[in-house]
Amino acid sequence: MEEIQTMQDPAKQQSFTAKLFVGGKPVAEVRKVIYKLLEDPKIGSEWHEHHENILNDDPQYLSYREGVIPEIFLFTYHDDVYTIRIKGEDGQFTRTASMEGSPRNLSMFTGDDPTYFRIVNSDGVVVKLDEIPDDVSEVYLETGPQRRPVHTYAGPPTFPVFTDDQNRGGSLVSFRLQIIERNVPGIR
Repeated sequence: MEEIQTMQDPAKQQSFTAKLFVGGKPVAEVRKVIYKLLEDPKIGSEWHEHHENILNDDPQYLSYREGVIPEIFLFTYHDDVYTIRIKGEDGQFTRTASMEGSPRNLSMFTGDDPTYFRIVNSDGVVVKLDEIPDDVSEVYLETGPQRRPVHTYAGPPTFPVFTDDQNRGGSLVSFRLQIIERNVPGIR
């Protein structure tokens, strides 16, 4: 009797869901971060108004802050890079993490022009899922073929911003990657 071997889809073998944290603070939609900022009784009226104006503009950025519910991300592997999708309230991964806008802020994008990411371990080596043995690891992200490192700037009394534009200042950001499920079907 002959055994039939089937090859698994390499994208599925390397795709996974995860949460991201920066300094122990969950990465989330900036609306959640701003709502948390507005709860702070120490925030001045100018900053309160400033943040309410940002909310009125319907921001699509990602940020981080203590006390917010983290987003769930789907890291879809293909062609040696990852596309990072964001789980919506409907349970679907319809938006992607993107740096394609003019300010090059990490934002949520719905469409067909995603940003491609590489995961870099603490030794500076680009890795994929099977090279990340622990379900919680410290990693860096690089974007595009130029391999631009993601960094962060700003902070209190406003929210931190992720960018890959080196000219905007800030510091290289280390993400704590908390893997939820390995080997999930990716979405292209």
